[in-house]
Order: sequence, then C-alpha cells, then structure tokens
Amino acid sequence: MTVIILTTTINVQNKIFLNQINKEERLNTYLQSIKEWFFKTSLKIIVVENSGYPFEELKEFISNRFELISFNESELPEANYLLGNTSKGASELFSISYSIKNSKIIDPSDFIIKITGRYFIEDFEKIINNYNLNEYDGLCQNNINRCEIVGCNYKENNNVFNQSTIIDGNDCNHIEFLYTQRIQKLDKVLILCPLNILPTKMGGADCEICIL
Repeated sequence: MTVIILTTTINVQNKIFLNQINKEERLNTYLQSIKEWFFKTSLKIIVVENSGYPFEELKEFISNRFELISFNESELPEANYLLGNTSKGASELFSISYSIKNSKIIDPSDFIIKITGRYFIEDFEKIINNYNLNEYDGLCQNNINRCEIVGCNYKENNNVFNQSTIIDGNDCNHIEFLYTQRIQKLDKVLILCPLNILPTKMGGADCEICIL
C-alpha cells in the first residue's frame, strides 16, 4: 500500500531560505492541503510536525489510515546534532526518518512517499495507481532536481531518508542535491509526469507554483 508522509513546520526556527514565516499563514496552508488529502484520497497519511505544534484541528481524523506525529526538534536528544543547523533539509530528513521509526501505520510492504505538506495534488492517487509500485525502488518528480515529492520502497527507506546530510564528505545545505544523489543510486526509479496543482505559495520563496 502507499503511505504519504506530509512534512510540516508551523513555528519556524533558525532556517535559511524561508519566506512564509507567519504562523497562521503556514497553518492555514497546511490544513487546507491535509484535509484535501484526507477527504479526496484513500491513501495512508502521516502528518509529521517538527516544531511542537499538536495539530488539534486534525485529531478527529486519527485512524488506521491517518496518523499525527508531532515533536519539538529542539527538545529531542537524538536531534541535538541539528542545534544551530540552518538547513531546512536537514530537519526534514530527521522528521521523515523519525516518523518512519515511530509510525504505527507503516508496514514493511508499503511504498513511502514524502510530499511537502503545503501541496495537494488532485490526481496523485489516480496517477500512481497506474503503476505497480512494488516493482520500483524509488520515485521522483519529473524534474529529479526538485524535492517536493520523493519516494521509495520501504526496504530502501534508510538509503533515501537516512539522516546524514553529507555528500562526498561535505555538508549539504541544498537537500535537492542529496535526494538526487540518493535516488540515482537506486536500480529502478519511477519518474512522475509533471503534476498540476492549484497555485500554492511556496514556503521558501515569494511566489506561487502550479506544477510539481
């Protein structure tokens, strides 16, 4: 089965490349997207939030196909290595890895797809249902150098989503490069078609996007 991990951060921290920093704006963007995923798909959904926001607005959705994992990155001993780290991508990798380790709804037979939580893709479930994801090791966007959507078979999750942010011995502040390198090492990768979405404000730039 397919499980999507929607990554969210309500209370922004000391990260670079951030544009939308207003808490209420971020919350409203996420809530709109998450509710669309819940009501318009049958996918298993994990919402992971790394700044301690509890998402009380979504508690009623919790079920065997919807899970909330909320923590405060600055309070977890295992995340101490992130203190002072200004990379959004480093925190995202920790969030994904943490959610996979602590999820109660992920099965070893699942295909895991990380999607940036602010984006809802109307036809996503229909598109991926055209493929047998069990035949693939990984999944990426049509432009492999973008990272709003990255996925892999459960058995590859530690290769794609492990917490290291190192490329060739050097710190990597641009997570796109890291994901690209990891996906390219997999044997069989599903490259998605361009995906249309309603115009949605980006978190890291003062613009909207309508294609992922």
